[in-house]
Amino acid sequence: MIPGLNLLAIAGGVVQFQTVQWYRFVIRRENERGQWLTEYALPQPLSGSWQPASDSTIRDRGLDATKLYYNLYTAAPVEGVQRGAAPDQIIYNDRRHDVVGGPDWYTQDGWRGILCVDVGPA
Repeated sequence: MIPGLNLLAIAGGVVQFQTVQWYRFVIRRENERGQWLTEYALPQPLSGSWQPASDSTIRDRGLDATKLYYNLYTAAPVEGVQRGAAPDQIIYNDRRHDVVGGPDWYTQDGWRGILCVDVGPA
């Protein structure tokens, strides 16, 4: 691989990207009843390549094989779960997905490969 070569931009010229809704995590706060509430920014449309995750990816990462996982390749700075925070969320096909993580080529090449898990209806 050549550093600085934006493979996502090249792929976008060949295959049609999908549009998803991106909910960026803002803050977690505790309410008066001691419950943690997660707040997200208003949804933003996001363009990228949405693909099912391979069985080998799920197995190699030790993930729950009973859940559905997807890869989203995008140029947006989407974040996975961080300590003391919640992951960003992606809505695709009327389903909500938590961002689990994935390879981050953002600084070097301007894109991220994001692993998402289906968590239920939007």
